[in-house]
Amino acid sequence: MNDPDRTLIETTRTHRDRLASALSFGALDRRRPVNTNLRRFVGSVVLAAVAGVGCLTFSFVVHLLDDRREDQALAAFRAALSANPIKPTDQMPADPVTGFLDDPASGDLIDPQTGFVVDRETGLARDPEGNIIDPRIDWFLDPATGYYTDPASGVTIDPQTLQVVEEDR
Repeated sequence: MNDPDRTLIETTRTHRDRLASALSFGALDRRRPVNTNLRRFVGSVVLAAVAGVGCLTFSFVVHLLDDRREDQALAAFRAALSANPIKPTDQMPADPVTGFLDDPASGDLIDPQTGFVVDRETGLARDPEGNIIDPRIDWFLDPATGYYTDPASGVTIDPQTLQVVEEDR
């Protein structure tokens, strides 16, 4: 059953195949590395960390820019409230009650900054686009909520608390 010649031939053939493979593909330990997936795991952790830091940085920068825009709008609101550049002339004297210019020809109150007609009862003006404007500060007023909106930046402020109202984004 066991033929020594056949065993010797098969052993020699196996030895030759191994030598040819070693000559073609390198040593056995380099041909069969143990795959532990450690490199993939470390690469995935590093990639996840970089993505997380990128998202965190983006969120931080956007938050800083929003805060800066809101702070500038609040400062502009306070400055506009404190400065009223109405200057009467001889042709249009200032109304003693409101401080607006009184047009004797039409009987209207005129805002000297914008030239819009001011309603005598509310003291508010309406621009050609239909927006209600507070002529003292030139900000849009929402009569339903009482909030002021800066026409330059679009920031909405509650005048009672002087806090920025979060818009729906």
